[in-house]
Amino acid sequence: MKSHRQDSISTGTKLVGLTLAAALATAGFGCSSGGDSPSGTGGSAGTSATAGTTGTGGKGGSTAGTGGSATGGSIGSTAGTGGSATGGTAGSTAGTGGSATGGSTAGTGGSATGGSTAGTGGGGTGGTGTGGTGGPANLPPTLNVPAGATVKLSLHAMGDQVYTCTASVAGAGGAGGAGGAGGSGATTYSFVLKQPDAKLYNQSNTQVGTHGAGPNWTSIVDASVVNGAKVWQENSPTAGAIPWLLLRATSNTGTGVFSDITFVQRVNTTGGVAPGTGCDATTAGTDTRVAYTADYYFYNGGQGAAWTTPPANLPTAIAVPTGATFKIHDHAIGVQVYTCTASAAGGAGGAGGAGGTGGSGATTYSWVLKQPDAVLYDSSFAQVGTHGLGPNWTSTDGSVVNGAKVAGVNSTMTGAIQWLLLQASSHTGAGVFTDITYVQRLNTAGGPAPASGCDATSAGTDIRIPYSADYYFFTGGTGGTGGGGGGGSGGGGGGGGGGTSG
Repeated sequence: MKSHRQDSISTGTKLVGLTLAAALATAGFGCSSGGDSPSGTGGSAGTSATAGTTGTGGKGGSTAGTGGSATGGSIGSTAGTGGSATGGTAGSTAGTGGSATGGSTAGTGGSATGGSTAGTGGGGTGGTGTGGTGGPANLPPTLNVPAGATVKLSLHAMGDQVYTCTASVAGAGGAGGAGGAGGSGATTYSFVLKQPDAKLYNQSNTQVGTHGAGPNWTSIVDASVVNGAKVWQENSPTAGAIPWLLLRATSNTGTGVFSDITFVQRVNTTGGVAPGTGCDATTAGTDTRVAYTADYYFYNGGQGAAWTTPPANLPTAIAVPTGATFKIHDHAIGVQVYTCTASAAGGAGGAGGAGGTGGSGATTYSWVLKQPDAVLYDSSFAQVGTHGLGPNWTSTDGSVVNGAKVAGVNSTMTGAIQWLLLQASSHTGAGVFTDITYVQRLNTAGGPAPASGCDATSAGTDIRIPYSADYYFFTGGTGGTGGGGGGGSGGGGGGGGGGTSG
């Protein structure tokens, strides 16, 4: 962890608005679903997401290639890139490229008759929210990009995740890693990710790049390269698939399409998980290639001057007072914690709170915000603090600021907690947070209280709801009145229960 870097910008002299979505097609790159990024062994049962329209059914269909189209039938299998579904009748799959009739497998650019889920480029019904401006639908909130980042292009990757069977240092009783063998006091063996090895395709199903060790993404059109590092991961909703990722760019070379990329998301993954067996002393040092596909979304913006410039044109209710000066911007990833709480007996017909139940003269139950629990990151995504009960923000230098809600407005993203203006209520320690007077919570994703599940059987239990947000910290401006109206104390999240939120 490292300490905060401080920047001072007067809110009266330098404010830049959030960037609007812009799709860029450059030198053969189309804005299609796709992309790739390496990771370790994947999990399953994460937050669900579907790229494209989920068709119904499909007869005789097996596995579709990238894109393509499919028609009719029943009991299909998996269609092109972007998800899978089975069952039903008269399903159809939208995609890019040609089509194939009959059962079996369609090649690149085709699909099998009777597919089930929309392929690359297929139209579809989206879920709630997007990752940044123009990002993928149904994105886990923890993978949302920071404020100011905008999708530039998306590409589809097809290839392999390459794993090496690796011997570890001997340890007493150590168990083998993925696919490995281990024993008491014996050297253990596990498959360790070596690199991805994939081709990148645009919306027209034309190869425009490669994805390899680094991880890096290289254009074969203009030779530009972006290297990345993992920021966060969530399990794929597809069984047996590597995780979905948020990565930040660590370096860029060349002057082409990848030269200004700042963030990358890997979503809609299939396959790629390290083998469950086969790594032992006889195979140590050998590589195993596991086929996978994924969509990669590439963003620019949200770094450099954009990181150190508070968003402009915010609703008056959450604007900082005149004279307040920007000091710090941190990105938070974590959870909002809610407790199922029983209230005093209400009158006849009293309704429960968020996710709660109530009735005539009965005790009511609702999800009440207990606290946030998140990590604060700087622009390089080094941890610089935490965010917790109070709400408070604690820097790695030991300084702490506590806040109280002044006002809140609904998030621009569906299913996200409110944007807030908070005023500092107390400080401890000497450091970066010592002189903070106001805090804005913006660019929220996720975090609202559940809509159900709080009753007598769950009273007193906590639930943790993933979220991310950008926090902007200000000094000065205490002579004015923050937030031109609204707010007061209460639930900070859309649909959330009572309590002060941060």
